[in-house]
Amino acid sequence: MTDHDPADLWTTFYVEARRTGVDLSWPSETLVRLMRGSYIPNLDREYRGKRALDVGFGSGNNLVFLASLGLEVYGVEVTKQVCALAHERLSRLGIAADLRVGTNRHLPFPDGFFDVLISWNVIHYEDTERKMEAAIREYARVLKPGGRFFLSTTGPEDMILQNADTVDCHRYRIGRGDDFRKGQVFFYFDAPNYVQLFFRRAFQDVLVGRTRDQLMTQTLDFFVVTGVKP
Repeated sequence: MTDHDPADLWTTFYVEARRTGVDLSWPSETLVRLMRGSYIPNLDREYRGKRALDVGFGSGNNLVFLASLGLEVYGVEVTKQVCALAHERLSRLGIAADLRVGTNRHLPFPDGFFDVLISWNVIHYEDTERKMEAAIREYARVLKPGGRFFLSTTGPEDMILQNADTVDCHRYRIGRGDDFRKGQVFFYFDAPNYVQLFFRRAFQDVLVGRTRDQLMTQTLDFFVVTGVKP
């Protein structure tokens, strides 16, 4: 079991990624396809002038893409240092962004402030059902009525679950010795019907997709989800 603060671990991760030049430079291809393609029925692809929040923006790679769509971009990360690293990068690209310290369950913005919310591979860090439900409610709180979320979260075949211990329903303790998150407990949806069950409590028109890539020795497996605030 890790005895380190997850926020400190992530700060170290992003600082080291910047130092070694391996921080993410390009947006998620899946996110680009969902927001620009015709995969989602009745999707409004006119984004210019609207507000977008990226929850857990990391290196800021998806923020660059969102800004390219004409969106006003906002984001939350777990420490001021991670925010500063991304702000520096975005400033060099001429992108204005409002980046604040926050978490899935504590988004420091008013009710109904955003048209779009992005949550890319971050919501599974809520380690209990109660916290997961609270995070989904918080996502809904900051969206306007009619606002849409785009989300990715780990699927049951993803490489991060190799050697993981089952703790409880949907809860797994990471066991990979080569991952700095070893010992942390995460909440993973085991099947699409569970994703629907949780998100329909706060959103309508919930759609669940899945991406699965076999990259030589490793499998990447993610559920992708979208829905609209009533």
